[in-house]
Amino acid sequence: MINKSTLTKEFYKPKEVKELLGISLPTVQNMTRDGRLIDVRTDTNRRLITRDSLLAYLDKIGLLVHDDKRLDVIYARVSTHKQKTRGDLDRQIQTLKNFAIDKNPKSLTIISDVGSGLNDNRKGLNKLIDLIQRKEVDRVFVTYKDRLTRFGFNYLTAIADFHNTHIVVISSEIEDKSLSEELAEDIISIIHSFSFLSRLCGGEFDNADTWRRSVFLSRLCGGEYRKD
Repeated sequence: MINKSTLTKEFYKPKEVKELLGISLPTVQNMTRDGRLIDVRTDTNRRLITRDSLLAYLDKIGLLVHDDKRLDVIYARVSTHKQKTRGDLDRQIQTLKNFAIDKNPKSLTIISDVGSGLNDNRKGLNKLIDLIQRKEVDRVFVTYKDRLTRFGFNYLTAIADFHNTHIVVISSEIEDKSLSEELAEDIISIIHSFSFLSRLCGGEFDNADTWRRSVFLSRLCGGEYRKD
């Protein structure tokens, strides 16, 4: 992938185009003959490739990243509407704004969600991933990794890296009490889910010791837990 912002000259030597595209000089010459690239002659009879034709070709074959128009995105999330009502979401957004402004944002867009970090089908998150996959995002600012997801952060980072998007986490440690509360709520929701599955399966999960619960969960996942 080639960033549009790196192509600043109006004209390029055939050798420069050769190195940029990873092709041979004869191939560059053939491309000027068939119109895929446009060249002009200088006063000294040297051939130069125009920037516009080079950009058009790179864009056509999907190698051009329009980083000059890409967004910087603030992503904020709280787990419950109660947290949003008491201002947690607004404070999180303001913290991210203050941080991003110091980083010279290009065009700052705010995306937010109210929902559990265990839910990977959030409206805001889906919108963010869609923008990243369309190569429209330069940087994503989040307060903590778990604002994006409780699990699978590395996978999201891999997707972002593939599309030349950088995820900026401004805090490495969970200090806010509300974040700890969210984690507790997520754990409780998991337990409730298991209890619901238990009732569907005749109540085996409820009122069971740790080993029996492990056996129950193992069978749900298609395996067989062994007590060593």
